Amino acid sequence: MFFALIKKRIQKIDNKLLYVILLIAFIFVSSYIIHYLEPETFTSYFTALWWIMTTVTTVGYGDLSPVTLAGQLYAMTVVYIVGIGLMGVVIGYIVDGIQEYRRKKEEGKLDYKEKGHYIIINYTKRSKETINELLNMQEKRDVVLIDESLEKTPFRHDRVHFISGNPAYVNTLHQANIKESHAVLIFASDDVKNYSLADGQTLLITTTIEGLGNHEEFEVYTIAEILYDHHISAFKHSKVDEFITPNQTSAHLIAKSATFKGASEMFRQLTSTNYGHDLYTIKKDPKWKTYRDAYNALLDYGATLLAEGERLGIAKKQMKEFLTILN
Repeated sequence: MFFALIKKRIQKIDNKLLYVILLIAFIFVSSYIIHYLEPETFTSYFTALWWIMTTVTTVGYGDLSPVTLAGQLYAMTVVYIVGIGLMGVVIGYIVDGIQEYRRKKEEGKLDYKEKGHYIIINYTKRSKETINELLNMQEKRDVVLIDESLEKTPFRHDRVHFISGNPAYVNTLHQANIKESHAVLIFASDDVKNYSLADGQTLLITTTIEGLGNHEEFEVYTIAEILYDHHISAFKHSKVDEFITPNQTSAHLIAKSATFKGASEMFRQLTSTNYGHDLYTIKKDPKWKTYRDAYNALLDYGATLLAEGERLGIAKKQMKEFLTILN
């Protein structure tokens, strides 16, 4: 009853910092007092501090203990009651804090503070695969997932941070630390069945990101998933860096596979980390004067030059350069 009363009295004061200060003060003052009461048992201040710490944490190694009446009375009336009580309250606060942190992280209520991360907007089957690929390809970059329709994180991973909120709200983008992100990938929501409405939602998000970037003077690389390629023209003013049209891409790939057997398998191996890393971005070597120079140099490393930026006609350019040299 006495311990329950003490605990009830202490818990009425909701000041965690106060209890921490009181505990620290109690430990150091009690160490001095027990050293003063029993200098022969506790031969140094550190020895007394050791005994106080092992006692209030209820470890109790038994290597030291008071032997005088004064020391034993102080231990029973002060150290056991006040010290252990204070330590129990502080440990309770620590446990509650850890549980509260885990709950908030699970529910997507914590801000992301790191830099150089990927931001994935909307959790879909396609974005789930993208997260897996990014985690396999980039061992040092985290992924921040934003979705307003989920109450808890759908993807449990140490490098995946979930944020629950509307991605068209500036506060949500700040919570994801968009200013320090490496790239933002916007996926069309599975909850919106109408292509026009889904692309309209994507346009709203990209416009919000652009407006925020202009206002706070930062740039971020954005990739948007567009369900209907005729809507791409509406996104031109939003300065989206890349567009992905999964429906049209799938249809074209199926047609290519029907005409050129094995095309889909080649594309799958190029784009999936399950077969290793096959696509790389490199910087131009100052020694390369022509595309043929770059092509020949890369062959020595077992690589083939495919494109310069978005231009895929490298082979034609090499041939033109070769013909020019011949002429």
